[in-house]
Amino acid sequence: MKAVIMAGGKGTRLRPLTMQTPKPMVPLLNRPCMEYIIELLKKHNITDIAVTVQYLPEVIRDYFGDGSALGVNLHYFEETEPLGTAGSVRNASTFLDETFIVISGDALTDFNLDDAIAFHQERESIATIVLTEVDTPLEYGVVMTDQEGRITRFLEKPNWSEVFSDTVNTGIYILEPTIFELIPAKQVYDFSMQLFPLLLENHAPLFGYIAEGYWSDIGNLQQYRETQFDMLDRKVQVHIAADEIAPGIFVENHTTLTDRVTYIGPVYIGANTHIAPGAILGEYSIIGRSNQILQGTHIDRTILWDHNQIGPDCELQSALVCDRNLIGQRTQLQENAVIGSGCTLGPEVTLKSNVKLWPNKVILPSSKVHTSIIWGEQTMHQLFRGKGVYGIPNSEMTPEFAGKLAAAFGSILSPTTTVGLCSSTHPFASMMKFAFAAGLQAAGIHVLDLGTGTTAVCRNSVQTMQLNGAVHMRMIDIQGQDHLLIELLDSQGLPLAKSLERKIENAFWQEDFIRGPVNQIGEYRQYNYAETDYMQKLVKALSAIAMLPHPVFAVLQYDPQDHGAFIERFASQILGHRIILHRNGSSKAHDKELIDTVMHTDADFGIQLGRNGQGLLLVLRDGTRITDEQLLALKILAASKLNKSVRLGVPVSAPQIVESLVADSPLSLVRTKENNRALLESSRDFLFHPLLDDIYAVSLIIQAMMTESITLEGLISQIPYFYTAKEVIPCAWHEKGSMMRQILKATKHQATELIDGIKVMTEEGWVIILPDHDEPLFRVIAHASSETNAERMISNYCNQLVRSNSPLRK
Repeated sequence: MKAVIMAGGKGTRLRPLTMQTPKPMVPLLNRPCMEYIIELLKKHNITDIAVTVQYLPEVIRDYFGDGSALGVNLHYFEETEPLGTAGSVRNASTFLDETFIVISGDALTDFNLDDAIAFHQERESIATIVLTEVDTPLEYGVVMTDQEGRITRFLEKPNWSEVFSDTVNTGIYILEPTIFELIPAKQVYDFSMQLFPLLLENHAPLFGYIAEGYWSDIGNLQQYRETQFDMLDRKVQVHIAADEIAPGIFVENHTTLTDRVTYIGPVYIGANTHIAPGAILGEYSIIGRSNQILQGTHIDRTILWDHNQIGPDCELQSALVCDRNLIGQRTQLQENAVIGSGCTLGPEVTLKSNVKLWPNKVILPSSKVHTSIIWGEQTMHQLFRGKGVYGIPNSEMTPEFAGKLAAAFGSILSPTTTVGLCSSTHPFASMMKFAFAAGLQAAGIHVLDLGTGTTAVCRNSVQTMQLNGAVHMRMIDIQGQDHLLIELLDSQGLPLAKSLERKIENAFWQEDFIRGPVNQIGEYRQYNYAETDYMQKLVKALSAIAMLPHPVFAVLQYDPQDHGAFIERFASQILGHRIILHRNGSSKAHDKELIDTVMHTDADFGIQLGRNGQGLLLVLRDGTRITDEQLLALKILAASKLNKSVRLGVPVSAPQIVESLVADSPLSLVRTKENNRALLESSRDFLFHPLLDDIYAVSLIIQAMMTESITLEGLISQIPYFYTAKEVIPCAWHEKGSMMRQILKATKHQATELIDGIKVMTEEGWVIILPDHDEPLFRVIAHASSETNAERMISNYCNQLVRSNSPLRK
């Protein structure tokens, strides 16, 4: 059998390690990662190997040559331009004239390839994907198989709600040469995104083999460190090219351990390295070749490449240092600091946690470096989360952050395009809007300042004025603390697709964006009618209210600091006669005041609008609060009264009775994922979405009441009775994938939907298990026609989640 090692990756998430080194050549215990892959193939008698190269190919060729030194035959196939994973293998098709295995040169594994090959041959598969189980599957392709191993579904880099299993694609494939008939020549083509979905669609024999053993994708700096720590702990069966002279003390040839040096294993010391007396090498210290470590220096959980000189009395804690660096005396490298090749740090320098220096930087003596130099990369958490980009004001969210995010956003746009900016009236949101504008202008993007408004106002402006995108900023409450939320919209006014979020995130961490020439900066203009445009469109859509002479009498409660004048215009034009209470409409503390006012004034009902025109609460004449589930059903019922043949996207967790609400209406419902983009994409015929824009929703409800001349109570009486039960189950982040797999396994004989999370149908109703995007927890929701059935169902599935969560079980 032949093999293909894919070795063309740039490894951008490993920068600055990969600025001058291709990712497959990044050292693991002083040998290139790809060398371990060659040894694995040779161990399984696979010695004819194609190597696909693209980024810095000469580095790989110069090191491995023809492979004879390792007992294999290497044949190189170079891409002048990236062709994608399948396209690069197609480029080597003349060599691959028999069953072959594809494997990445930048991952470490000890899988038994013979077992995977036998599985492939027994099933007469055209393509077999080697799978493994991981704790956090978000960065991989999740794969589902049936009992025979045939692949039934897979998702590339899913959200948590799409993680139906913790079984992922390792990038190791066993393929038949006939697959080349499906891969176009000299075109960008991908295995996971194109070829495998095509095979699945054509019902071709596509199988998944779940391998046992160790596998690590060296995808980021943290994983790079941990993989080498695992090697020292013997968690992976690979050859370590050093002598273990004492338990956990690995030393290469031509290195002599000096007296009065403290070694706390496991440690690894490369050839020709000199360690002066008085130095301390703490656990998981990995020292490359020809390093000099002078007296009094303390190194702990740190990786040094080759030819570094570390001055006396330095402290290196959980750092990563590439080759040929000069580090002066009494310098401190704090946790997760990274130094590229060829840097010079003067004496008494302090590199703070997470600081990264790109190659060939010079740091003056006694400097305290708080931010990365030239290009920065942070790994604290992902940039985009469920709601958008958010963080604590003036801590995580600063003007510097806004400018950098704007430049990253600008990097995916064409120069001279126009982006709208809008914010709430909160002073911090307004300030950050101007900082964002500066970042866009510096990238050559024109800015149209839309002033203040809700997200719906901003979205309407994108569509009305045909902008190329927009950004909305507002404050949200998370666990009692204000956070700034930044929402990025595309040219249709929709939240960005996940693929664009990833591009922006990569550009942000790598600072891989272009600053335009000073004479080509973007223009800045103001537009003061965004709210007016929205209101006019809203009034035009609600003709029934304008025609009827008896306006509703309602109490409206809201926060006057959050679009106060806009809410008052809405009340005047839509509600007519009204009572306005200047209170914080988003606070539960004021619910009782709203209820009391409704009852004392004999109002038809009460309305509480939260921040951004969202967070709606309705109170009936007798003071009864409408539940969230009733409110969702009421919005859909009101939308059905429009008598228009349109589609409305509703979340998969919406009550099961909502379809019955539109049975006699031309309105059709489409169940979608929970995220806003999915809801909006399925509702393109709606000017505004009633589930996402509560100002529009209130207007629809009032229009439905007035059209049918009934009270709010009468409208609610048209909704069939249903009951909802909800529960939150905490879990560890790394347990999410395995818990989803266990639940899916337990429900394999039941009717399920996998639109978002796992939805299980029963005779009594249904239960949906939704892993949260931002928190280490699951949300479990049950809908049924009776309280007893809903509570029983939710208890059953919550118990299953707890049983499948090993930390909770312990």
